[in-house]
Amino acid sequence: MEQAQLFKRLLAITEDEIITFIRHDEEVGNALMKLDLAARTRHIINAIQFEDMWQEFSEESQTFNIHLAMRLSPNTLSSCLNFEEDMNCLEWRLVLPKYSDIKDDLKPSCAGEYLAMTKQLDIVDVNEYDIDKTCSYLDQVYDFSEITLKQRMPFSRSKQ
Repeated sequence: MEQAQLFKRLLAITEDEIITFIRHDEEVGNALMKLDLAARTRHIINAIQFEDMWQEFSEESQTFNIHLAMRLSPNTLSSCLNFEEDMNCLEWRLVLPKYSDIKDDLKPSCAGEYLAMTKQLDIVDVNEYDIDKTCSYLDQVYDFSEITLKQRMPFSRSKQ
């Protein structure tokens, strides 16, 4: 299995859980404040736990990016205790443009549009994981039945 499959699964989990935490139509500033508070308190949303949030300068774009680090929640980790691999260290980061660095004519009008501007998803130490086993684990602990892991537009749909 390719690394892309792991990225797709983690992006799907991230999207589904964040959308339950932040309304699609929420004002961007309020949404960022919620995400920052959640990261500071290591808030748990169902399958994920926020770990940290920071900004970092990108040499490529000469702008700042916001990094939102996440891990699997304790409930998710404990839902499959007989798995032979340790998934406790699996950490990934959603990378977003810093809102104030977005050109005025491109600024999103709501949190859903801002989250759809996700630049990338980084998996910390991705080469340390057996991709097949990690994807198998995620398939066991998360219900992907309503999620299509093929070509997805991040944060494009809203949940009511």
